[in-house]
Amino acid sequence: MTDPGAPGWTTVEWTMDQMDTRVMARQGLLWFAIGGAVFVALAIRPALLHDPFASWWNLVPLLGLLVVGTAGSLVLHEGVHGLVMARYGAGPQFGVGMMQGQVPYAYATSPGFRYTRRQFWWVAMMPTFVVNAVLAVLVFVLPWGPYLVLPAAIHLSGCVGDWMILKVIAPHPEGTLVEDTREGVILHVPPR
Repeated sequence: MTDPGAPGWTTVEWTMDQMDTRVMARQGLLWFAIGGAVFVALAIRPALLHDPFASWWNLVPLLGLLVVGTAGSLVLHEGVHGLVMARYGAGPQFGVGMMQGQVPYAYATSPGFRYTRRQFWWVAMMPTFVVNAVLAVLVFVLPWGPYLVLPAAIHLSGCVGDWMILKVIAPHPEGTLVEDTREGVILHVPPR
């Protein structure tokens, strides 16, 4: 039975305001450190070959790529969410918001569309796989790849929000339908 309107189904609403921002910050810092170490290791090759830090003047592209790389990875991240949503038949919408009035976030959402748990897992996780893989290749291959280490580590740490939403969904039974909203998710839980 997959009709959330049928008897026995319950609805659970979870919003970004319920997220424990202290836990999110700790996990984000942990993954920033892990990502930083991995991306620095990948940047050793281009740094040795091209020495992008040879002069102070080279800091100009570093600062530019820090801003552009971080913003670009964020746009790509939300775009990948949107592509996976569209793959499942949803019409993605994009925007920015403030969690608990203090933490900015960008989002891709599809209010009114219901995903299976498995589909939503792919919606949430695909940017972690795709964007980090693209950044890893760019860091390793491009002469200015070392300049992308910080944006890459920032992106990886930002994926924590998606992972925390999946943690909210995980305890619910198979058959649960997930509706992604601008503020969080609505879970349509079947009778046990």
